[in-house]
Amino acid sequence: MFIAVSDFDRSPEGPPGTPARGVAVERRASLGLDQRLRALAQDYGFYSGLYLHIGHAVCGPEQTAPSRLVASSPIALRQYGTALAASSVARRAAAAYRPFAWTSIEERLPGFSGRCAGLAIPVQDHAAGPGLVALIGQDLDMARALAGDSAGVLALAAADLHQSALSDVRPAATASSALTGREIECLRLAALGRTVAETGKALGISSRTVEFHLKNVTEKLGATNKIHAVALSVSLGLVSLKGGG
Repeated sequence: MFIAVSDFDRSPEGPPGTPARGVAVERRASLGLDQRLRALAQDYGFYSGLYLHIGHAVCGPEQTAPSRLVASSPIALRQYGTALAASSVARRAAAAYRPFAWTSIEERLPGFSGRCAGLAIPVQDHAAGPGLVALIGQDLDMARALAGDSAGVLALAAADLHQSALSDVRPAATASSALTGREIECLRLAALGRTVAETGKALGISSRTVEFHLKNVTEKLGATNKIHAVALSVSLGLVSLKGGG
């Protein structure tokens, strides 16, 4: 999983809920994804922003690990990252086309015990799977108003962030065509939580051979490790978690 986090100085902003004028569009485009998330959140009166690549794998009651999770700051990542990825907000966003307001009281955010209000901005991407930009604060009424009055502008901003976030995923999509059937079988069982020994037994091969296949897959997908390779394979639709294993 790629995780981008960074702290930086607060950008100029107007009253809560109105876009800031102090940062030019050209400068925004040159910022890192984490910085752009924070700027977007501040522009609209929120204190944190997160991007989640949901991908194609929404299976069962839980959300699978995303191939890209970016937060506007290290604190935002720790407080909301894991909870958002496994939340009912992410599952709603996977099938939604318009922004919607939510609260941590009404939605299920596993592992999160605080109270917050948020604005979810889904991005539907048929090829790579949907993404989600979540802006987090405390003002539910403001989030509801923005979901209605600024839906178009927010959707464009979220789509732009989504395309930038996938720039690291697209090379894996090309490399995936080179995966062998056996490599995909090993990936699928790894995605289902099987150990190397269990995978070897299920496929009738040695643990060493399983590790060899997973190492090759990791290199072909340009992943940082086996867990990242599994997340990429699920989000790209190379393996399915439906039907058990």
